[in-house]
Amino acid sequence: MDMVSSAALAHVGLLTFSAATTTVLAVYAFRHRQEPGATWFGMLMLSLTVWSGCYGVGIVTSDPTWRVFWARVQWFGVATIYVWLFLFALSYTGHDKFVTRWNVVGFCLVPMLAIIGAWTNPFHHLLWRTAQVRVVDGISLIDFTYGPIFWVDIIYGYALIAIATALLLRLVFQSDYLYTDQSALLLVGIAAPFLGNVAENFFWTSQLVIDPTPHAFTVTGITFGYALFRRQLFDLVPATRQLGRNAAISQLDTGVVIVDNARRVVYCNSAAVNVIDSDPADALGREIRSLVDSDVIDFEAEDALAELEIDESVYEVRTSPITDQHDRQIGHTLVIHDVTTRKRRERGLAAQRDELATVNELNAVIRGVNQALVSATSQEAVERAVCERLADSDLYRTACVADVTTWTGDADRWLVAGDQVESTPPALDDDGIESRALERSEEARTQTIAPEPTTGDGTWAIVPVVYGRTVHGVLGLYTDREEISDRERAVLGELGEIVGHAVNAVGMRQLLSAEAVTEVELESTDDSDSLVAASVFTECDLELAGLVPGGKAGHVAYVRLEDGDVSAVADELESSGEVRLISDGETGGLLEWQVTGDALLGMLVDFGANVQHATVEDGRASYTLEIAAGSSVRALIDAVEQQFPDTRLVSKRQRPRAVERADTLTEHSLADLTERQAEALEAAYRAGYFRWPRDSTAEDVAAVLDISAPTLHGHLRKAEEQILTDLFDPETTE
Repeated sequence: MDMVSSAALAHVGLLTFSAATTTVLAVYAFRHRQEPGATWFGMLMLSLTVWSGCYGVGIVTSDPTWRVFWARVQWFGVATIYVWLFLFALSYTGHDKFVTRWNVVGFCLVPMLAIIGAWTNPFHHLLWRTAQVRVVDGISLIDFTYGPIFWVDIIYGYALIAIATALLLRLVFQSDYLYTDQSALLLVGIAAPFLGNVAENFFWTSQLVIDPTPHAFTVTGITFGYALFRRQLFDLVPATRQLGRNAAISQLDTGVVIVDNARRVVYCNSAAVNVIDSDPADALGREIRSLVDSDVIDFEAEDALAELEIDESVYEVRTSPITDQHDRQIGHTLVIHDVTTRKRRERGLAAQRDELATVNELNAVIRGVNQALVSATSQEAVERAVCERLADSDLYRTACVADVTTWTGDADRWLVAGDQVESTPPALDDDGIESRALERSEEARTQTIAPEPTTGDGTWAIVPVVYGRTVHGVLGLYTDREEISDRERAVLGELGEIVGHAVNAVGMRQLLSAEAVTEVELESTDDSDSLVAASVFTECDLELAGLVPGGKAGHVAYVRLEDGDVSAVADELESSGEVRLISDGETGGLLEWQVTGDALLGMLVDFGANVQHATVEDGRASYTLEIAAGSSVRALIDAVEQQFPDTRLVSKRQRPRAVERADTLTEHSLADLTERQAEALEAAYRAGYFRWPRDSTAEDVAAVLDISAPTLHGHLRKAEEQILTDLFDPETTE
């Protein structure tokens, strides 16, 4: 009897150790339930604890009623172990998409049936038909004759164990053996009780023995515990790798499409939707050629690259073969990158390179144009040199130039160079030409116009030829290119200014060197002329006392008025240029006026005319001017009338140029200087004060004369005034 008791105690001790081990593992798992599979692992350990604990209590309970009672409680663990193991395997290996609430309920239906069958068995005997309690060597055992519910539960449970085992074995190979240790320990912990259960149910049915299954849970507890604490079972979770890889593929911005050897789609992620224009589910089974242009994709070469253009997007497709473990090709992987941004950047850089090359070539052409302009002796020669140089380049097929009236269709004075093209110069309106010519930006000054679709695919560049604010004409350039860049337009705008300056310079040279000039008299009542507007508003007469032609910034005119309000006239003239009051007497005054091309006077000077006289009386302005005998009076009158319509030609006549006497300075011219002024002037000259750079400063000269620098400046200014008066206004001294 003592030996029987010792055997029972030994079994109870072993089962107690098993239950304690699985309980500890359950507690640990529930504390780490945030890890994939930890919750189901904890439930599995609890079921093992229930099975081991109830069986341990049962074998020392000799009362048949209580012995059967503990057998029924034991079924809470027996019936659920398979489900928890299966759910743990799914979650742990990264297949938790199958672990949904309703799927869990479905998986638990058979275990719930078995548990209910255990507690209601006296009414139907479907779980076990008979249950005889026998005590062998002090150990209480039950001899069961099982019914259909038991065998359904066994088959269902073994099937779940087989699937869980397959998932763990698959993990070993799919993870490149990264999780071999964890998987091996889990498989050993599963195999030990599984083999014991198979022996109990199929091999030891003819004899009454202790069920080895709960005893084998000791092996399960040890192996699972070793995997948990020594092999980082929940620290290195395969589910994280599996789910991360799936998420990386499905959420990747890069499209992934997998096709089989028949070029049928077997997988595609959501990023590939924009390329195949189909939902991933709808694309499965379809041939890739029905979704994209597969002719550009090379399936024969390894790591082949191709480009697909879909709508306005560009995709780079990298094709790689898929082989099995026997190196047999079973399909291809298509990795699709959206390279639209990169392609746009590359095209932008290419366009910039082409643009810079074009601008560099254009600058080289312009340097040749500048050389040609130096030797030009007339406006026609300037225009011809520009057109021929531009047309001879590879940039433009045709170059033409004409005055504004020709471009607006009111005249026919074209100068054309280059190839004959189907596209004719576009008609322009004079307001558009004037507004663009007055733009501050050279880029905005140059206009690009596409020809009619029936006359070609090129582009016309329209470049105003301007000097100051006067338009001397318009240059038209035709190119086969569809676009002209902003940089090129800016360079062409500068070219328009260069040509305008050349035209003006040629006109001035002709005027100064011509033996004959054309004298033109104009009359204007146009209130857009600043002088006319000022005369009308202030009711006074104005006279041009002097005019100093300037450059791009404008000209300086000296306006004299009598019997008028000088301040009022200054206010009126300020609308078209800066005004400075020089003198204001009782009967009149003198104003310094910065003239621009907005005023008729400025336009005439910009056009190359030499304005001899200008007076304004009662709102009627009279201009007398000279232009070179070879210049076109008609072009001048057309340009004036376009901007100042109420201006008319009064007369024109050609006359010989007056021979001007060259006034000289003699010793007599210095006689009017004081002794101190003459001394200061000569000392400054001898000391190199008037050279550039100066040899001596004013302080140096003043020190020599033993006077202060301000006193020296006073003597020099007075001496210079006297000498210049003798030179430019001898009548005053006489």
